[in-house]
Amino acid sequence: MKMDVTYHPAQDRIRLCLRSDEQSTDWWLTRRITLRLLQALLQQLERVPLPALNQPWLPSPAEREIAQEHAMSLEFDALVADDPGRSTQPAQTGLLVDTATLNVSPTETRLELAAGKNNAKLNLTRMESHALVEALALMARKGQWLTGIDLPPWLGQASLSPQPG
Repeated sequence: MKMDVTYHPAQDRIRLCLRSDEQSTDWWLTRRITLRLLQALLQQLERVPLPALNQPWLPSPAEREIAQEHAMSLEFDALVADDPGRSTQPAQTGLLVDTATLNVSPTETRLELAAGKNNAKLNLTRMESHALVEALALMARKGQWLTGIDLPPWLGQASLSPQPG
């Protein structure tokens, strides 16, 4: 599944586009939902340790630091900028998220978005979870939604690579 996260100033919302071979769904995230999701995802990623791996060269789960995990995740799964002009659908379409449910385990994140009777259930790896939290922070910063919000200094600092043409 491909995820694109874009801030749309005219809507003052974040658009989360989910694409797979079978379906294509666009979700609109308001400031309130985005900031709650961002903070909950961060808290759960910090609280739920990585699984223990029997490799002497890897740090133990107790020694791992969330900032280091985040940096390593982005190193291997760089964020890609989405050009809103390239979208096949007009910016007005999409479902407005009214609830987001989150469950983080040592190996994955289960995210469910709901808009009325419509919903999407996403299973994200830890790496994809970090990419999502980074993208949400970047777009919230772009929308100037982070005034008065205390985020870790390492979050929302990645630079987006241009999307391949």
